[in-house]
Amino acid sequence: MPDSDVVWTVKGGRRGQREERLLANGLIGGGWETLPSLVGVSSKQDLAERYAVAYPDSGRAAQANYVGQLWSLVNRMQDGDLVVLTVKTNGTVAVGRIIGPYEYRTDLGDDLQHVRPVEWIATDVPRDAFDQDLLYSFGAFLTFGRVRRENAAHRILRAIHHGDKPSGHDSQAEVEIAESAPDVGELAMEQIRQYVTERFAGHELAALVGQILRASSFTYVEVSPPGADLGVDILAGTGPMGLDSPRLAVQVKTGQAGVDEFRALKGVMEHFRADQGLLVAWRGFKGTVRKESLSSIFTVRLWDATDVLSALFEAYERLPDDVRSQLPLQRTWSLVPPDEG
Repeated sequence: MPDSDVVWTVKGGRRGQREERLLANGLIGGGWETLPSLVGVSSKQDLAERYAVAYPDSGRAAQANYVGQLWSLVNRMQDGDLVVLTVKTNGTVAVGRIIGPYEYRTDLGDDLQHVRPVEWIATDVPRDAFDQDLLYSFGAFLTFGRVRRENAAHRILRAIHHGDKPSGHDSQAEVEIAESAPDVGELAMEQIRQYVTERFAGHELAALVGQILRASSFTYVEVSPPGADLGVDILAGTGPMGLDSPRLAVQVKTGQAGVDEFRALKGVMEHFRADQGLLVAWRGFKGTVRKESLSSIFTVRLWDATDVLSALFEAYERLPDDVRSQLPLQRTWSLVPPDEG
């Protein structure tokens, strides 16, 4: 099967609810649970007629949108095409290649019936391994969308294999010709994520997490000074003097974290007699750390960049003025499209 330079971006659900099944079963796909099998569909018009029968109340614009996406899944995607899945549940990116034709499945849940088989090349690539323009394309609205950035396939594969971005690439000079409109919310999150990555590097990220905790329910927050080797980045407590439970031990990583970091945090919690633990990994989590963390679900939480930003937004108005001046944000509202796929 020859490799292709065509790149598709795919989604695992608005909340990432399909991601684990997609990665575990080597698939991309979506639901459209009232739409029967599309095996043998003869044309885009044929598909549109079947969609209209399955979803008679769908508006013309929505119908055209979903028919276009399904036509890509069934017909336009080809063996060897590259696919990119932004994994919301661990803050990383998965990349694979299509290895077979469209299939209709009924064994994976109502929200995952229309699928294509994929061989995953990598499943936990940090987001910041990719150029900014590629990340913008990865954040498009569509469940299935085409990425048309210059040399996209080469740059994506280089990010996987070398962990860096091609030298000399000027993403600001790129002309966007992606087929799908960007998700405004995803685009804003990506801009803020990039800003925090640049402005709060190293120890500054731990300081920011400490400020978020202070703006929450913790009355005592001690952030270890830069370079200190105390085995913990932040200790926090509640109550008038910060001595009450819950008492929290926090490890903050600007890179990725795996099972070793998780187990180290468990040891730190025991050493400091902390009731709860928080492992922050800005670039996401690798390996089986999330599965292992389930055994400690009521004592330990894992935060990737998205979780940090969610906590930041919730606490933002209570942060000190000097912190907000370093990170100027304003609330905006946008219409959320339906997630029928």
